Amino acid sequence: MTMTTLVAIIGIACYMAITLAVAWLASRRNQKSDPDDWFIMGRGANLFFLVGTLFATWFSTFAFLGGPGTFFGKGANWLLFGFFNSMGPLLIMFIGTRIWRLGKEYNFITPADLLSCYYDDSRRVRVITAVICVLALFPYVAIQLSGIAISVQSLTEGFVSYSTAIFGIAACVAIYAIFGGSRAVVWTDAFQGFIFAMLLIGTAILVIVWSGGWENGWNSAIEARPEQFLIDHGQGGSYVTLMLLWTFGWILTPHLWQRLYMANSAKTLVMSSMIASFLSLIVIVICGAIIGFFALGMPLQLPTGFTPDALVPEIYRQYLPLMGAVLVIAVFAAGMSTVDSQVISASSIFTRDLYSPLVGPSVSLERSMSVGRWFELAFLIAVVAFSLSPSGRQLLVPLASIGVGIALCFLMPLIGALFWPRATEPAAFWSMLAGGSVMLALQLGLKQHLPNIIGAPLWGFLVSAILFYTISLRTPAVSARKQAMFHGFLASRFPETISAESRRDAPHSEIKTI
Repeated sequence: MTMTTLVAIIGIACYMAITLAVAWLASRRNQKSDPDDWFIMGRGANLFFLVGTLFATWFSTFAFLGGPGTFFGKGANWLLFGFFNSMGPLLIMFIGTRIWRLGKEYNFITPADLLSCYYDDSRRVRVITAVICVLALFPYVAIQLSGIAISVQSLTEGFVSYSTAIFGIAACVAIYAIFGGSRAVVWTDAFQGFIFAMLLIGTAILVIVWSGGWENGWNSAIEARPEQFLIDHGQGGSYVTLMLLWTFGWILTPHLWQRLYMANSAKTLVMSSMIASFLSLIVIVICGAIIGFFALGMPLQLPTGFTPDALVPEIYRQYLPLMGAVLVIAVFAAGMSTVDSQVISASSIFTRDLYSPLVGPSVSLERSMSVGRWFELAFLIAVVAFSLSPSGRQLLVPLASIGVGIALCFLMPLIGALFWPRATEPAAFWSMLAGGSVMLALQLGLKQHLPNIIGAPLWGFLVSAILFYTISLRTPAVSARKQAMFHGFLASRFPETISAESRRDAPHSEIKTI
């Protein structure tokens, strides 16, 4: 066993002990029978905590592995990701504040709470929304597990195998998420985000030094792989797909949607999104681009079977092995800070949107919360099995695209709930069902039967949008009561952006429910 491997194992063990201690402390303050407190921190996250949890959620293992690896493999085309990522605050100002306001007014916790309530308390809208949420979260959790395992295996030179790392991570997450709740997630995110940022910035600086300086690093990279610095103008459809994925789709992923509910005020939500987005642009995009681009010109000895996701671990293994142990610990922490929030999100969705409606009002709140924790364990077992399969070992970016892509199915029904009183329940249900089915079918292998000019998520979204508007115009709108609860209520809070149609059709009453 090398010194690097020993330090990495000791560091991971210490980190796991710290996270379990945090989970224990959080569990003493948690109100385990209160869904608001357990799932969304009692809607009391302040600016510091919300910035921390938003940034850590954006960060994850993707920043360490998928980001630099994609710049290394795809080149300048991936710079558009930075532009799309920076649009997050604008969407949160326009959409997120409305989701927050409705959540606070009507005690919404999950995406299905909001959508099913607006569409006349539709059970089938609740169920299809919940199923899509779980399907969106599944590959995202797999990203974290596989990303951490790739890093651990690379930097321990195979001493800790991929499968061993997967099992160890899952066991820690199971204990941490089941006992810690959302409070433990937010507490750890607040300080972990700063540590992650400093490490990735430090990595970018070291790569510049190892490349011989700023000017020499760029020259060497361009000379080695000039084609990587050219924008492929023939991929317009792919760029549109990328834009939808990392703008609307990104904030509609269930764990980020639920973070909108966490804020203690709308001002906190907007300010937090602006700060977190700026940090993400600097740390993830700029630092990731420097690492990925400069690595093109570095004399790296890439092993057989190398994947771009292992780029940063390989750089450290070859240039500064002992520091690589610190990277393993940081990647482990980054993935954990995202996995636990996603697992808790999946638990809240199963508990409120699938289990409770199925068994009816006779089940006690304590019983449903207990079942939710058992679901967390079952969910993790399923993700472990997937992560150990060949499909689960794919590049992180394609896996991310599946999760974000299917979340796009929520966009049209959400627009109806927030802005368009003419939207109908059948339109919401069938648009989500058809759009999600098309996207998954294409992503899983049927894409060769359609023109390759746009990606599977965009095909799914187009089907969803067409069905949503077509069916809405041919079926009755939701009840006047629901229009009053949503459009009337929002018109009184956001009068400057409510359309003339909304003002005319939606009465300004505030009916509290749920």
